[in-house]
Amino acid sequence: MSDAAAEPHPGPLRRTLRARLGALGAPLQILAEGLLGEGDSRIDWIAVEPAGRLWVILVDEDGKDDHLLVRGLAQRAWVRARLPDWQQLARDLPARSEPQPLLALVAPAFSRLVRAAAHEADPAGGIRLGHFRWQPGPHGNAELLLEPVPPLEATAQRDAPPPESAPSGTGHVLASSFKSGLTDRDFESPNGRQDGRLEGGDNSRPADDNF
Repeated sequence: MSDAAAEPHPGPLRRTLRARLGALGAPLQILAEGLLGEGDSRIDWIAVEPAGRLWVILVDEDGKDDHLLVRGLAQRAWVRARLPDWQQLARDLPARSEPQPLLALVAPAFSRLVRAAAHEADPAGGIRLGHFRWQPGPHGNAELLLEPVPPLEATAQRDAPPPESAPSGTGHVLASSFKSGLTDRDFESPNGRQDGRLEGGDNSRPADDNF
């Protein structure tokens, strides 16, 4: 990874987040920090999980980076293209070429639009979103909490209203809005009776006889 410059002193927020990255789903070993990747834009961390899958992690400290997902996808592609060269340079690099690196984005919050776009960009779950917040600690000091953002489809299923049930004893009745426009007069026989018999035929047989 000699083609990337390192950031010597990450800020206090990033130092605290680094210690909590395992909350996103796997214990991580940091391989590099503050790398200059695609377009000379920084990658906060490149890490590897015990199974050998690489993680590309980007942080948006104030939640105002509207291009965080786009930058993340570009940096993941940049890392994946260089991984074979890094494996040649460092034979003991504990990283596998497949599957492709997992992209982790960390911010105070994510809009539904970003979550939907992340799911569409990688339906297999190769993009993890983590949101952080400060909460009061046991001794009055503030503690940073990092939590994974649930997948969008799981949240939609949880928040969906329950299906409406039919009133007791009625079953499922489908009401039709079709109206024929016919009146009782249209069903009257020529002699004025509504006896339901066919006109012009032999009506002497019972209705259910060989019919």
